[in-house]
Amino acid sequence: MGALARGDIPAIILRQQYEQSECGRLVARFYERDLVDGLPKPGEAIPEKPEFERVDIGTSLGNLGPDRTAFFASAEATLELHTTLFEGLTDPVKLLYDNLTLVSPGKTAVTAREPNGRIYGPAIFRCHMPHFGYPPHIDSVRQREKRTDYAVHRFETQLAGILSLQPPERSEGACDSILYECAWSEELDRLLKMKWTGKKLDMSGGFNRPAFDQYVALTGIRSHRVILQPGDMYFFNTERLHEVPQFTGHRTRIVEACFFGYSKDDPEIFVWS
Repeated sequence: MGALARGDIPAIILRQQYEQSECGRLVARFYERDLVDGLPKPGEAIPEKPEFERVDIGTSLGNLGPDRTAFFASAEATLELHTTLFEGLTDPVKLLYDNLTLVSPGKTAVTAREPNGRIYGPAIFRCHMPHFGYPPHIDSVRQREKRTDYAVHRFETQLAGILSLQPPERSEGACDSILYECAWSEELDRLLKMKWTGKKLDMSGGFNRPAFDQYVALTGIRSHRVILQPGDMYFFNTERLHEVPQFTGHRTRIVEACFFGYSKDDPEIFVWS
């Protein structure tokens, strides 16, 4: 994990950590408990242009962070849900924490908490619709969101963990994510938001694919494609550019996900969603 935090390696991939049969049973339970309202059921047709991007089961600091009261209320509800959600199954959240501790000698993965004892959401389940994706970006409460009012801000590096429960249908050349050997910087962030108007670069817009691809080619940035099967788990550095390509087909992509804070001299790894 130290090597991953330093950027010496792109990812830690652990294959077949969760039984594939349990992946299916857990996904079925999401439907049984009406936790994925609006998500097409297995076998149902998915429109070519879905009206929404994903359904989340859990608490998101990224979405609720501006409202601390709402965030911690949601986290309490998530913790309560988890007391029964995994009955009769291997607990996928505990599995993720155990593996994170395993690859981090001398450290222990724990759910993030505030000095006053308030607990964060321990993990989140994300159910993604086809035809959506995320262009190259970083996630960081420290570097980018600057959430100085949360305890997780203290950690030197932010990383993430993913457990695949239901991969999408595969087309030729498709993958679950692309990890770039490139640390984020404000200069790079400005570049990626430029748009070519035909006469000049317009920085008021959003991500521009051609500009990014040209930047990668000119600078020789290496990338790594991650392909997962049900039950596979991996950890990666979210403060380095990463991308989740769009996918097609008639099956949603469902994963368990978390962020975690890592510091070289801190014996605890704070995990949250």
